[in-house]
Amino acid sequence: MRSIYSLFLFLVLFCGSLSFSAAQTLARGGLQDQVFVIQKDREIRLPKQIRSFEKMPALPQPKALGSLSFPVMPFFLSVPASQIQAEPATKEWDVPKLDLYPGWVRVGYGNFLSPLIEGRHLSTQSADWQYATKFHHQSFGKGPVSWMEEESKESHTELAGDVSYFLDESELYSSLEVKRDAYTYYGQDLGFTIPPNVDFAGPYFDPNKQVKGNLKLGIRDLDKVGRIGYTGEVVLAGFRDSYAVREQELGFEGEGEFRPSKDAMATLGLSYFTTATEDLRYDLNRNYFSLRPEGQYTFGDFDFTAGVILVSENDSVAESKPGIRLFPVLKTTYQVSEKLQVNAAISGDVQRNTYRSFVQENPFLGPSDQLLNTVTSFEFAAGVEGLASDKLLYRAGLAIRQQSNLHFFVNSFADTARFELVYDQQATVLQFNSALEFKLSELYSLQTGVDLFHYSLTTQQAAWHRPSWMLSMNQQLTPGEKIRIQANLNLMGGLKARGFEPQETISTPKFQEVILNPILDLQLKINYAVNPRLFIFAEGNNLLNRNNTRWMNYPVRGIQGLAGLSLKF
Repeated sequence: MRSIYSLFLFLVLFCGSLSFSAAQTLARGGLQDQVFVIQKDREIRLPKQIRSFEKMPALPQPKALGSLSFPVMPFFLSVPASQIQAEPATKEWDVPKLDLYPGWVRVGYGNFLSPLIEGRHLSTQSADWQYATKFHHQSFGKGPVSWMEEESKESHTELAGDVSYFLDESELYSSLEVKRDAYTYYGQDLGFTIPPNVDFAGPYFDPNKQVKGNLKLGIRDLDKVGRIGYTGEVVLAGFRDSYAVREQELGFEGEGEFRPSKDAMATLGLSYFTTATEDLRYDLNRNYFSLRPEGQYTFGDFDFTAGVILVSENDSVAESKPGIRLFPVLKTTYQVSEKLQVNAAISGDVQRNTYRSFVQENPFLGPSDQLLNTVTSFEFAAGVEGLASDKLLYRAGLAIRQQSNLHFFVNSFADTARFELVYDQQATVLQFNSALEFKLSELYSLQTGVDLFHYSLTTQQAAWHRPSWMLSMNQQLTPGEKIRIQANLNLMGGLKARGFEPQETISTPKFQEVILNPILDLQLKINYAVNPRLFIFAEGNNLLNRNNTRWMNYPVRGIQGLAGLSLKF
């Protein structure tokens, strides 16, 4: 209560003092007039002050950190391995449909009583196995001999097959070929006379049936870019005819490759053949062995090859010199530019000849006195290959060879309808060849080739039945998707045959040289697609009806026509 009273007294005194001071002020000064100006739109302007921007000071560069090491402590968890249950996918994949036809057959018929039937079949589904078969038959019931056409006939039949089995890195393969050729010796025998007291209506035509067989079993690698490559095969061949010739052959051929880098490669080739040949005048056992090591190296635009060829042969005849022959091999290729390449080579070799190889060259071969291999002791070859444009390719080359036992075919004196073998001991052969390939588009393409030969002989009077020049021209025209036309022209000239009229000579015997007319063969082939499976074809040979004679006394047939159908299935 007392505190309240004290507070009330303090307030009364404070208010009284305020009233007293106000009374004194008014009494001292009184009222004064004052003017207050309020300007609503006045601007307040401040003087401009210059601001200078200074460059930021360079920051200190941080020092490189030292090597840091993070220790890793092994930590193992005893967690059991997860169990994964493999399940086959249930999605069905559709095999793409391709226009693959495993079979093909062609049948036709032409003049000279010439039926044709040909067929092929191959596998297209199996991935591990592949096979292919082939059958071909064509015969000519009539020949070029006008007075007895049916007696100068010929026929050709061939059956062949291939089988391959593919492993992971290699291929096992085999092939079998059997061929039968029937010819008639319709050549004129100038020495034939009709025996007395014999009813003989005309010349005697002697038929000959030749059967050839060939079996191969081999293995080869599939990796063509690996370090090691190989191939090897065993060959079994045979030949027989309607007369006394029998020939069996057993051989092996193989090659190994080693590629240490992309610029270097070494190869080693090996071949061995043993041949048993029986003829009317001999029974021979001939052996042939060759070893061919080579090394190849690429240095920039240069490609070098160096090696040797070692050959050992034994023909079991007096004219053959058994022994070991060694030939160097040097080859080089230089890429002058993207469109020009030059090459050169020095080499030698022994060409293995058999009775079968001679018959394939001249089917009218009769009994022979000897069989010799052709030895090329030295050969130099050089050439160029380039692109004149993106549509024109050209090649040209020159070669000179020194050869011994170079074989020729001449008509036999005993029977002019048969041929026999003669050899030149040391021959020099000069050859020039050139070729052009032009492809305008899928519409038109052209291929031409020219070969020129010159022979320098020592023991033979002339290069009997060997041409001195050859010319070929092959054209293909595709005016539409369904039609294709081929026109081929082949020429051969400079053929000389050994005649039978004796020539006057003093020291060495000289034979009559019969110059054969140049061979000119014009061919035309037309193929028309009725649908993707069915085709119509027509062929014509010797359309100029030339009396071409490749072997003396054996003119070929005139204009030959053939037409038929071919089917894919």
